[in-house]
Amino acid sequence: MAFKIFNLTGSILLSIILLTAGCQKNAPPPAGMKEIPVKTAPVIKTSVSFPVHTSGILASPEEMKLSFKTGGIIQRMAVKEGDRVGQGQMLAELDKSEIKARVQTARSAYEKAQRDFRRVENLFRDSVATLEHKQDAETALKVAKSNLEIAEYNLRHSSIRAPANGRIIKQLAENNELVDSGYPVFVFGSTEGAWIIRMGLPDREVVRIQEGDSARIIFDAYPAEIFRATITEIGHAADPYTGTYEVELTLLPHNRTLIFGFVGDVSILPSRQEEIYRIPIEALVEADGTRGTVFYVNPQTRTAHKTDIEINRIFNDYVAVRKGLEGIKEVVTKGSPYLSDGAKVKIMDQFSDNGQTN
Repeated sequence: MAFKIFNLTGSILLSIILLTAGCQKNAPPPAGMKEIPVKTAPVIKTSVSFPVHTSGILASPEEMKLSFKTGGIIQRMAVKEGDRVGQGQMLAELDKSEIKARVQTARSAYEKAQRDFRRVENLFRDSVATLEHKQDAETALKVAKSNLEIAEYNLRHSSIRAPANGRIIKQLAENNELVDSGYPVFVFGSTEGAWIIRMGLPDREVVRIQEGDSARIIFDAYPAEIFRATITEIGHAADPYTGTYEVELTLLPHNRTLIFGFVGDVSILPSRQEEIYRIPIEALVEADGTRGTVFYVNPQTRTAHKTDIEINRIFNDYVAVRKGLEGIKEVVTKGSPYLSDGAKVKIMDQFSDNGQTN
C-alpha cells in the first residue's frame, strides 16, 4: 500500500479544518431542529507498515585503528589520508636504531646463556656441579631465549602494514612524531566486504524494525539512484550520549563508486506490520501532537459522543489512529461543530456547508 506522507500543504489544511471547527464549536443548531444532521464515514481497521525515515553515514564493515607494537619516533609515513592501499603494503615505520640495539642485547644474552648451560652441563656430567646448578642454568637459557623472541617480535612490528585491501580513512600522526605503544596512527577501512550504513534510531522507532528488513538509500552524490540494503545489526543498548540505538545496514551489490563518510537518506521498510484505524481527516475535531478528538454515532440511540484518540500519523486525506476507536464503526465527518456529547443526530447522505440537508 502506497502512502502519501503528511506534508506542509496537509498541515495547513488540518489547521484550517480545526480552526473552522473551533470557531463554530459553540454555534447553535438550526432553529427548530431536534435532530442535528451529520455525515459519517466508516472506520477502517487495517494492518500497515509505515517506513522509518532517518539518515546514516557510509562506512566500512571492518574499520580498525592501526598502531605500533612499541613506542618510538616515526621515521617514515608511506601513505596519507585518503590513499587506497593493498594488503601487506607498508604504511609507516619507526626509527629502528633503539629497537635493533635491544635485539642485539637480547641475542648476546641468549648466546651467553647457551655457553653457561653447556659448561654447567659438562660439570654436572663429571659430578662437579649439582643438579640445582644445572636446572638454574637451564632456566636462565629459557629466559634469555624468550627475551630474544620478544625483541625480535617488536622489531618485526616496528612498522605498520595494511591488513587487507582498503583505504586510509584518517591519519593521526606525522613524520618525526614520538608515539607511545598502541597509540593510533591510522584509521583503516577495508574495501573487501560490502559497504554498511550506520545510523541511530530512537526507542519508538527501533522497536518497529528487525534484522533482515529492507531499506532504500539515496546519496547526494547520486540523487537519482536508489541503493538497496538490509538491516544486519541492531544495537541492544542505547548510546549514553545520544540516547539512540545504533543500527547497521548492509548495502546490496552495486556498480557505483562510494567514499567513506557519504551521508545517505534512509527509508527502512519494516516487515512487521501494525494495526491502525483509518478515518478521514475531516473527522478530527481537535488535535494536539499524538492526541486527538472525534465524534462517533451510537446507532441504537442515534446520539453523538465525543471520544479521545491516539494519533499514529496524519496524512493529506486521512488519519491513522493507534487507539481510541475500538468497537466504533463510524465517525462524524460533517456537522461536528454543532454537536455536544449525547446530542441527537440524523445521518444524511448529502450535507451542505451551512449544516442544512440538501
